[in-house]
Amino acid sequence: MLRIPDTSDEIDADWLSKALGLPVTSFEAEFLEGGVLADAYRLHEIRYVSRVADAPTSVIVKLASRSEKRRDMAIDNGAYRKELGFFRDLAGEMPMRSPAVHRALSDGSAEAERFVLVLEDLGAHSRVFDQIEDPPGEDFMQKVALEVATMHANYWEAPETRLDWLAEGEHRYVFTFDASCRESPDRLEEFVSLWQQMYGRSVFDEGGAHSAEAITRLLCGAESGLILDRIAHRLSARPHTLLHGDLRADNIFRSDPALGLTVDESQLTYIDWQLLGPGPPGLEFSQAWIHSLPPEVRRQDTAVLRLYHERLTSLNDAAQAYSLEMLIEDYVVGLCLWWTALVTIGANTLPDFDDPESTRMKRLWEVSIPRTLIALDDHDCLAVIEKLAKG
Repeated sequence: MLRIPDTSDEIDADWLSKALGLPVTSFEAEFLEGGVLADAYRLHEIRYVSRVADAPTSVIVKLASRSEKRRDMAIDNGAYRKELGFFRDLAGEMPMRSPAVHRALSDGSAEAERFVLVLEDLGAHSRVFDQIEDPPGEDFMQKVALEVATMHANYWEAPETRLDWLAEGEHRYVFTFDASCRESPDRLEEFVSLWQQMYGRSVFDEGGAHSAEAITRLLCGAESGLILDRIAHRLSARPHTLLHGDLRADNIFRSDPALGLTVDESQLTYIDWQLLGPGPPGLEFSQAWIHSLPPEVRRQDTAVLRLYHERLTSLNDAAQAYSLEMLIEDYVVGLCLWWTALVTIGANTLPDFDDPESTRMKRLWEVSIPRTLIALDDHDCLAVIEKLAKG
């Protein structure tokens, strides 16, 4: 039985030999990034006892986060259980490309509290979109939206949306970070204080969004539970499909640009399936765009949603029941849900940003939060939530 390591320090040549089913003599390891929910390592320069055709010279190993707070948050939201379930049950049939999996193991607990994934190293032939240094443009928005439409059409009201490791109840929508949203009233002041300490300014001054503080106080205030219940009631009444749940640019690889391919010509590969779940498709694009895209690009969102809807309904006639108006309404509500969750996620995550290994994550939040607040402003989310609060 292959043991489950806690860090890459516990991985040696014997362990990797068993994981790959090939006799490994040596390798090098590097920590990639302490993500919000899990940690990833790259094992490269893998050498074998004898040369084997097509044997990988590098792989990605994904483990539960070393941070207790982040690990608990992942477990509370079923993240490890969902990603393991995806690679076990769905990856082979999914219309969207995902990394090849060499080994997927858990400790057998209901939430897969300790797990290991050994995955294809996409960096060997592809490059990730970079939402900090080189944020993608409208061509990215359109290509992802049209590819996602294929997945959504394929799983429209399908039995896969009710798999026991995914479903929360018969056609009842539960936001991926519902637990974090409901914790936000208790974490708001902590988050605001941590942001001030980390970046030297108020989070409510970010992006010049005039409604930032008002909508945050409402979403994370005394009426928070009521607002979340009403949102869940609305979204539960919508048609459901399978959602990736985390389609920001850092989770999508394209063919190596050195090959001279445009974004439209590139093959895309989608990683981090930890937030997979059933729901109405408008929510897919809230997370996909608010963090990844500069406001001037993201403001094409309504036009791209129209293109997505045309593709979706052309692929599955049953999706006609989900109107363009519903799609846009759910997209806007999704912006509000994600911002509410980010309050708690930030309170759990920001304390680690002084760690040198979290330098990029610190910069990612600094860039992404203003984009989020501007999106809330652009879609007048304060008025939307005030209406929900009043019933």
